[in-house]
Amino acid sequence: MESGSTGSSKVSKKKRKEILRRIAEEIRGGRSFLISTHQNPEGDAIGSVLALGLALKGLGKDVLILTQDPVPEVLAFLPGAGEIIHRAPLDRRFDLALAVDCGDRPRLGEEFNKVQGIGKIINIDHHVSNGFYGDLNLVDPGASSAAEIIYDLIRILAASFTREVAENIYTGLMTDTGSFHYSNTSPKTFSVARACLLAGVDPWEVSQRVYDTQPLPRLRLLPRVLDTLELSEDGRVGAMVVTQDMLKEAGATVAMTEDFINFPRSVRGVEVALLFREVTPQKYRVSMRSRGAVDVARIAGKFQGGGHPAASGCTVEGSLSQVQRRVLGVVREAL
Repeated sequence: MESGSTGSSKVSKKKRKEILRRIAEEIRGGRSFLISTHQNPEGDAIGSVLALGLALKGLGKDVLILTQDPVPEVLAFLPGAGEIIHRAPLDRRFDLALAVDCGDRPRLGEEFNKVQGIGKIINIDHHVSNGFYGDLNLVDPGASSAAEIIYDLIRILAASFTREVAENIYTGLMTDTGSFHYSNTSPKTFSVARACLLAGVDPWEVSQRVYDTQPLPRLRLLPRVLDTLELSEDGRVGAMVVTQDMLKEAGATVAMTEDFINFPRSVRGVEVALLFREVTPQKYRVSMRSRGAVDVARIAGKFQGGGHPAASGCTVEGSLSQVQRRVLGVVREAL
């Protein structure tokens, strides 16, 4: 197993370039590829796998993109989105599987793990908590997004940077940096965004599609979730809850809860925001956001989760009250 990071905040430029070169060599030597990402994918995940898939197809490669869950409705406009499959291709063999923007193998989902005919797994990610589960790993926590890494890989491969590829890269950058205003935004991020615009991407169009074309069930769900917003006594922790009943009542999907956690984080004085989403009556997905003073990746790690210091998540078993009590206890210790 080869790795491109040791878990520190950044991987050296030399090591990063070396691992990118090795990945490019593996890709050039292969013919058939499976590309996948984490369950409940968002903009960076979908944009990254689509950009990589289109680039490899442009090189004449045989490519399948598999995601456990459907493409969120607001991302269905992305070039290539309609070709993503959601069931394991059990009769296919692949020279390489490229896992993108996924911190650990289980999060790739059951469908990915049903695929038996995989030569090697290449793990490309920017989460500091990545488990290095690939035969070859490039984990760069200093990158703003997986899309930023995929852009560099496409350049090393000398694949065509078409408008379709660029639109997917730009969407990954935009969504994972909060429209370029989160702390993970860097000069490199703007450099890649510039390349996307030069390739023909219309930033206004992408922004309109992603942020200003909301499905009605999402808007029906939002007030139900906002009604659960509570602050800690000192006002430094804000938390909300999404239940299965709320989703059913609003006719909404899990994907429509994307970015809901930004509401408690936006409350003045809140240092840590939490969103408890019911998976089953005894299991909750907990999303965490920090304004920077608290490393929520460490908190998530105590529950076998992970992510970034400012944005992480974990899954915790128990009733809602039990899960809230456990998670809030750890958060208070970190404040």
